[in-house]
Amino acid sequence: MLDYFTAAKHGVLSTMERVLAGYAAGYANVSIDLGADAAARLSQFASRGKLLRGCLVRLGFELARGSAPEGREDEAVRLAGAAMELFQSGLLIHDDIMDRDRVRRGFPTLHVGYEETLQYGDYDDPVHYGEALGICAGDLAYFAAFGVLSELPVGQEKARQACAIASKELALVGIAQMQDVVNGAVRPRSRNTFREASTEPLEEDILKLYRYKTGRYTFSLPLAMGSAIAGSPESVRLDLEKSGENLGVLFQLKDDELGLFADEAELGKPVGADIREDKKTLFRLRLFGKAAPGQVSRLKGIFGAHDASAKDIAYVTELIDSLGIRGELVDMMRDYAVRAREPVAHLISAAPAAAARAFDELTTYSLERTS
Repeated sequence: MLDYFTAAKHGVLSTMERVLAGYAAGYANVSIDLGADAAARLSQFASRGKLLRGCLVRLGFELARGSAPEGREDEAVRLAGAAMELFQSGLLIHDDIMDRDRVRRGFPTLHVGYEETLQYGDYDDPVHYGEALGICAGDLAYFAAFGVLSELPVGQEKARQACAIASKELALVGIAQMQDVVNGAVRPRSRNTFREASTEPLEEDILKLYRYKTGRYTFSLPLAMGSAIAGSPESVRLDLEKSGENLGVLFQLKDDELGLFADEAELGKPVGADIREDKKTLFRLRLFGKAAPGQVSRLKGIFGAHDASAKDIAYVTELIDSLGIRGELVDMMRDYAVRAREPVAHLISAAPAAAARAFDELTTYSLERTS
């Protein structure tokens, strides 16, 4: 991806593999069949990702401290990066089950891997029990990550702060995920049984979801964790969190665009999944707002249809393009890129050259990535 993150990725990956290998023996004491196997599956699953969140812990440290970590702090940054990737893995594993996704990064999702293992052994109802094992593996990733953070070699106070930051942000991810699930369950006949309001989210509702479901835990959390390990003032941490939040909204908007327009082989999962699951994205909101009545009627038959054809998906994406919606949201992404730099400009100016360059390259990458 980028030189800075490529270098940091190796440290995060090797540390995560070491951590899970260490846990595997304890897991195997409980179940010879499932313990070490679960650790190996988690390690393999996590290693296929970009490990961006884990690398951002180091960037957060260097922006906050103004220098690179050394000694025990360097080990702490690696361990916290490994914990971030375990959190990410747990969230993705559960997300794939909720979204009925069967492919992730070009490979079977983790629960489908379990399903195939059970099917090969002629176990009962491999689909259901594969999902159940996937849920357990996702939980295991969370517990392992908090175990890692609790033992960071930087003193109890910094380790406690890192755990507290992670706990707070991940709880908010959980609530945002619940909202996303409910949004996906909305149908034309649905009524809001939680409060007196429409079941259709407004633009500010969708942006809030982007901040808390993806944005803050993808960027704000690891940057803040790096800041905590560096022992920086709260004002620095808050600046990093604000910057990360804006980068996160940009990142989610780009995810939505890629889910509609990316090359499927490069993306590593089916294009159009958000349409079939009727995800309440800004692309969808603006499409329904701009489409003609006849077009809206057809769109209602496509969004939420799990058997929507490639032709149906193409109709949606072509309409998004022709109505100028894609261009509008690309402009919005550029605006968020500018807003991401503003809170941390003073930190970037005092940071190591490699870290300062990495922040700017990350922003460019977030705008231009293809997978």
